[in-house]
Amino acid sequence: MRPVTVGIVSIGDMGLGMARLLKAHDYRVVTVAQGRSEHTLERIHSAGIEILPSDQALVIQADYVLSIVPPRNAVATAQRIADAYAEPTTGNLREATEDVEGQSQRRRLYYLELNAVPARLASEMAALFEPTTANAGLGCHFLDGGIIGGPPSQSTQDGTWKKPSVVLSGLVDLAPAFATLAKVLNIKLVSPRIGAASTLKLSFAALTKGLTALSILSFSTAQKESILPELLALLEEYSPRTAALATNGVIGMSPKAYRWEDEMRGIGEAFDAEGGWNGVGAGVYGGFAEIYRTIAEDTVLGEERVEHRVRGMTVEDAAQIIAERRKK
Repeated sequence: MRPVTVGIVSIGDMGLGMARLLKAHDYRVVTVAQGRSEHTLERIHSAGIEILPSDQALVIQADYVLSIVPPRNAVATAQRIADAYAEPTTGNLREATEDVEGQSQRRRLYYLELNAVPARLASEMAALFEPTTANAGLGCHFLDGGIIGGPPSQSTQDGTWKKPSVVLSGLVDLAPAFATLAKVLNIKLVSPRIGAASTLKLSFAALTKGLTALSILSFSTAQKESILPELLALLEEYSPRTAALATNGVIGMSPKAYRWEDEMRGIGEAFDAEGGWNGVGAGVYGGFAEIYRTIAEDTVLGEERVEHRVRGMTVEDAAQIIAERRKK
């Protein structure tokens, strides 16, 4: 029997970690690399991920597709995969590949939307995968979700894996093989309602990345007034846990700031639409989005990569760079 095939779109820092975790558990991992940067191609080759020639090849061969892209690209990515899945020849070509559980008819594709987007967008993307009149039997299982925590990593000492939590919601027919995948990826089904997992992800990120945004404001202002050492000392004395979260957040955010801008706007929408805050969410988290846009576009910190850090490796350096940011 063939291995379970998981397509990952795309291979960024989180996608790379997920791919390595899956391959360590004997899954076949595939992706599409058309138009990807040399940096991304290096990541793909480093993990031994199989490159397929097109989105249609991906949906034909994959049993599951994980969408792990910047929030701004989530809808376009879903549209790409939905279009490929709806191609007239896709159904027959999928049927020509045996089902991983030995069923007489191959199970429909599972699309796991794992990006930090508000419930509204999750519902819009779910609609893209519903069966059409022309393809009545070709609907795709859609699960709304999010990833909470850092990329999977394996201990060099005992080989154990540290995993993030993958939260999912949606009412679909889960194949028996899904239970195994759920254990490998640390998946938690939190609700049958599309959008619930996205709201959970954004509510979590509001506290963690929201604190980092506040820390950026605080540390950079203190730096401009030459009182950052005093601020850090007081934090360490009176609130050491806050000090650790704040400093680690500011040091770690640089390579991710470009992704977090849209995530902040999604949080604002979720708080207003699902939480009933009537514009307060957009006001607060729209401001946080501007902080991350500034980091990504107006400072050298926006040029940092997870695998190759140069600047912002201390809170003092990061605060200095942000305090001296360019004005547009």
